[in-house]
Amino acid sequence: MSSGWERIRLRVETGENLKADTMNNNRTISCHVLDTALGKAVANLPLTLYRQLDGGQWQELSQHSTNSDGRVGQLLDFKDFENGFYKLKFHVHNYFDSCKVSSFYPFVEIVIRCERGQHYHVPLLLSPFGYTTYRGT
Repeated sequence: MSSGWERIRLRVETGENLKADTMNNNRTISCHVLDTALGKAVANLPLTLYRQLDGGQWQELSQHSTNSDGRVGQLLDFKDFENGFYKLKFHVHNYFDSCKVSSFYPFVEIVIRCERGQHYHVPLLLSPFGYTTYRGT
């Protein structure tokens, strides 16, 4: 079986909602922030989404804050999603201040290339003096 069919089979056997698969076609960019020093999700972290314009300038598209699980499920409406470069700016300074931890980064910017028809999940693994990111699922 292909991995897609295997996922559907497992969802049917476990009773998981199949509607999520059809909704993925309308998903755009999501994110998840984890504090690796504390081993927990970062709740209420503000972030801003930008798209790069033809001249190289960045246009602000939306502002969000992570939920209690450190996630934002949809950063941009599907109707506004275009091919191009997007920047996620995570404002981490106040988070570290609230933890009473000195940090090196006041904010973290992650630039990604996106194409319509795909979903982009951007995890940010954060610590006071470093961070890691990758394309998630």
